[in-house]
Amino acid sequence: MDNAGSTSRAMSADRACTEITLPQASSAQTPPTAQNDGIEGNAEVVSTPQAPRADMRFDTLEDAQRHYLAFARRRGFGIRYNYRKKSEVTGEYIRAAMVCHKAGHQAKEKEDTQKPKPVVPERMKCSNIRTDCPARMALKFRDGAWLVTEFCDDHNHPLLKKWSLTGFLRSHRDIPEEDQEFLKILHTVNMDTSRMMQVMATLYESVEGVPYTPKDMANFRSKLRAENKFVDMQNTMAYFEDLKSRDKDFYYRYKLDDEDRVQYLFWVDSAARRAYKNYNDCISFDATYMTNTYKMPFAPFIGINNHGQSIQLGCGFLKNELSESYIWLFESFLIAMDGVAPVNIITDQDGAMRAGIEKYADIQAKIMKAEKKQEADSSLLTARSWSWHPIEKQMEKLYTKNIHTRFQYEMSYTMSYNIRQVDMER
Repeated sequence: MDNAGSTSRAMSADRACTEITLPQASSAQTPPTAQNDGIEGNAEVVSTPQAPRADMRFDTLEDAQRHYLAFARRRGFGIRYNYRKKSEVTGEYIRAAMVCHKAGHQAKEKEDTQKPKPVVPERMKCSNIRTDCPARMALKFRDGAWLVTEFCDDHNHPLLKKWSLTGFLRSHRDIPEEDQEFLKILHTVNMDTSRMMQVMATLYESVEGVPYTPKDMANFRSKLRAENKFVDMQNTMAYFEDLKSRDKDFYYRYKLDDEDRVQYLFWVDSAARRAYKNYNDCISFDATYMTNTYKMPFAPFIGINNHGQSIQLGCGFLKNELSESYIWLFESFLIAMDGVAPVNIITDQDGAMRAGIEKYADIQAKIMKAEKKQEADSSLLTARSWSWHPIEKQMEKLYTKNIHTRFQYEMSYTMSYNIRQVDMER
């Protein structure tokens, strides 16, 4: 049975658009549920919401809107509010009317005689053409409930018959609350919008079954970013405190300006601090890799492990790329690494960065204790040659100091031999 048949049982065709007299006050405030009128085995009839009628009540205006939205989705049209009137005494809504999305007259554009017509035709901004459709539902707040006072289901335009097409109407392109919670989880892991749409299409079994478009999803993600725009630093500090409570070796440091805004920020986890003790031979440092929303340069410290793989040994955000910014960052790095400076640093030709690196000796002497100063002397960490063999000289150029030391040990173990005197008479 089609939707028109089920609607005809809810109200007769000769009174499809009538004024309904308000009934006497009733204690019932719960909206009635949709019924199948005694017909069984028809999933379409059961799933079709009941058409609004005179005795229908709703607890809230939002409940009435959701019911009319579900009915309009099955019928094949969209809805919107025509008006909502508030009480002058309480300031709460007391009257409301919802109409078809094609209700009203089409606005006429005024032609500007001073502006020449473009050569290329302009793109149509709105594809919805209003036809003064009379379909509407009026409600009034009475005795703690919303009563349907008027309902009209006559349309002067064709209705959409495909369920997938009605989902593109503006009133039906709403992201359900369950989907919003799931999209927030995907948003926190930095999944892009197109990939998120593929995941939702898999859950809905098809792209057409998703009740919203990728543009709606992108707008929802923009809303999430706007909510965290001014609290992101507070969330970052709270996250760092949570990490420090779970990892006692996690280290972070920051500096505020005169207006209590974060000027510099540096952090490093325990795994990087342990790795730095073994792989501090050569570090790459460059502050031109990436910037965040506030245009703060991102400065990572990159090292190399024994497998030749790049590892991150700390990172920070800077307000600018001046010498004092790099001096503060290098000082924070040395504090986190117990005052042990790297043997070599690879950077670009930035003058401010070079000035900060030249301050390394002063910073290191300030941070380190006297018993650790000799350990950090780079002259004592220079690899010494074990033999004259050209292989060792070549490996010295390729390997880091720690790897080269282990190579020398293996080489000496392989090439070493003992000499003893042999009896010539025998």
